[in-house]
Amino acid sequence: MYEKFLNSRELQVLVDAAFAGCSRGLVANARKIFDTICEIYPDYVAASVGKAFSHIVVDDFSVAEEILDGLLEKDPSNDDARGFLALSKFLQKDQNALDEIMRQFADTSSNGYRLAQNLVSAG
Repeated sequence: MYEKFLNSRELQVLVDAAFAGCSRGLVANARKIFDTICEIYPDYVAASVGKAFSHIVVDDFSVAEEILDGLLEKDPSNDDARGFLALSKFLQKDQNALDEIMRQFADTSSNGYRLAQNLVSAG
């Protein structure tokens, strides 16, 4: 097993880089980053959300939703996971599921809520 050696700021930089990679089509590379972080730091939720995103961007919605549902099962107030679940449903054009997700947000000032709200407004 890897030795834990990164601080939270360094982890966030890696996660941000992997999200950017997904957004630029470097999904396999980004997923390796997310997978490695999840392996070394299993409680670092942002990496799990990123891993889900890496599946969303290639339309592998079932795997993404399995990850996000697992995160929400552990922490029902995880609005980041909920926001990316909203993104998945939006891309699948599942308006009923998206409407239900919008009713479940814990914090309407969260990044996850803003993501979902922008999707609803765009749709």
